[in-house]
Amino acid sequence: MPVCPECAEKYLLGFFPPGNGRCKLCGKILLVGNDLCSSCREKRLLCHADSVFPLWPYRLWMKGLLFEWKMGENRSISPLFAECVEKAIETLYPGRGRCDIPLVPVPPRPGKLRNKGWDQIEELCRILQYVYGRSICRLLKRLSSEQQKKQDRKGRLLLGSSSYVADEKAVARLSKSGKMPEEAVLLDDVMTTGATVEACSALLKGKGIRKVQVITLFIVD
Repeated sequence: MPVCPECAEKYLLGFFPPGNGRCKLCGKILLVGNDLCSSCREKRLLCHADSVFPLWPYRLWMKGLLFEWKMGENRSISPLFAECVEKAIETLYPGRGRCDIPLVPVPPRPGKLRNKGWDQIEELCRILQYVYGRSICRLLKRLSSEQQKKQDRKGRLLLGSSSYVADEKAVARLSKSGKMPEEAVLLDDVMTTGATVEACSALLKGKGIRKVQVITLFIVD
């Protein structure tokens, strides 16, 4: 592990909970005030996602940790991140059963699993399912293989709205069984402009999910 237990406890598991100096929409840590950040006051981007809970700001050594996990493919970090996500869910839904609020992963680019052999969010979901007993609903598919990091803000918004679709077979199975949830947690690794989580949240609400809470590991602020 690139993080010792003491630092993991202090800096990773000790994140700010929602409502304590965070923007109530995008979840950014506020320097002043206790309601909305300046970006959300000027122009509200998130209309379908009810709120976002990013665990940490994308800064300093945390950027290196994410790079080591994603680009360095250090999968030993996955259980630690999964533990942090589990704590975040417990913070958001105290007293709720682990199968009450299903997790919906943001799907990977087409061909990523074949080419890379793994996807970070899918790995987190597997740990959360098999270690922590969380319910996972894979209700979305990604069409575009183009990476958003190569786009400016306008490009991200356009690409995000056209890159994702609902997995109609998965939706039909849940609907037929009467298990389509009213609430869900959308899980992603980094939020930059919010284009991805907004596009995915819109799709989920279009299929009858009433409330979509987003959890991301990092936010670019």
